[in-house]
This record gives sequence, C-alpha cells and structure tokens, in this order.
Amino acid sequence: MSTANASGEISEGKSLSYDAVVKQFGALESKLDRTMSIIEEVQTKLEQQETNRRKAALLAQKIAARRASMKREEDVSMRGEEASKKEEDEARKKEEEEAKRKKLEELKSRLSEVKSKVEEGKKVREASLKTSSGKGAVGEIKEEGRDPYAALFGAPTEMPAEFKEILQASRKFQELGLLSG
Repeated sequence: MSTANASGEISEGKSLSYDAVVKQFGALESKLDRTMSIIEEVQTKLEQQETNRRKAALLAQKIAARRASMKREEDVSMRGEEASKKEEDEARKKEEEEAKRKKLEELKSRLSEVKSKVEEGKKVREASLKTSSGKGAVGEIKEEGRDPYAALFGAPTEMPAEFKEILQASRKFQELGLLSG
C-alpha cells in the first residue's frame, strides 16, 4: 500500500489495515473469552468441592454430637437431670458458637474471593484502558534510518507501532494470567 505525504511524494511500505487490526483484536478477544470460561469452570468445580467438604464436616459433627449425646445420657442417669441440662446447654452454646464461627469464616473467605475478583477486573480494565484505540496516523511517513541489515533484506527492520501495541497488550494479558500461550 502506498501513502502520500503533503508534498505529494509516494512512499511504499508496510501498513496495517483497519480490518487486520480488528481481526487480530477479535482473535485476542476470543482467546480471552475461552480463558475466562475455563476459569469459571474451575471456580465452579472448586465451589462444588468446598460444598462437599462442608457437607462431610457437618455429617461428622452430627455423628460426634450423637455419640456425645449418647454418652451424656449414660452420665445423666448417674448424675441427675440438673447436671445434664447444664451440660446440654453448654454443648448447645458451643455448637452455636462453632456454627457462628464457621459461618463467619465462610463469609470472610467469600469476601476475600469477591475482593480478588474485583481487583482482577480492575486490573483488566486498567490494562484495556492503557492500550491505544488502534487508530494509526494515516499518511504518516517515517524516515528510514541507516540500518546495516536494510541493505541485506531490502526493508526496514523496525516493527510497526500497531504491532508493538498488540504485542504489549498480549504481554499484559499474559502477565495477568488471562491469556495462555
């Protein structure tokens, strides 16, 4: 593609068309979508595992509580009803406190997950804001420097600015862990 500057000179060189840039961004966006769907699947599986773990812990607590209550019933017959009521009240209080403590830990862990998701979203938004709009200067002619390889290959060795922007965006996504490969 040739471009002309204000003086009317024609310069032959490589330029990136808008369609090509759009296609490249579309490809990056589809990779990002696939990565996000994989992350969502992993998150779902982790939540299922956590739920199963909690169910198993609750079942173990119930069994332990039944065993403890059976043992208490044996002790009650020996000590009397008054002592057993105190123990039951204390046991209930402990169980309630334990349940409250577990609920609080669960809420804290969920809060930390939400905070991390918000921070990741914020980083992604900041990274996308830092990338340029993709609009290049049409008709801009860059002066070629004296490159020793230019004589061998017949073309300048510097990469166009649009490609640099795309590569920087790709590196940022990789650093954030949102783009694999």
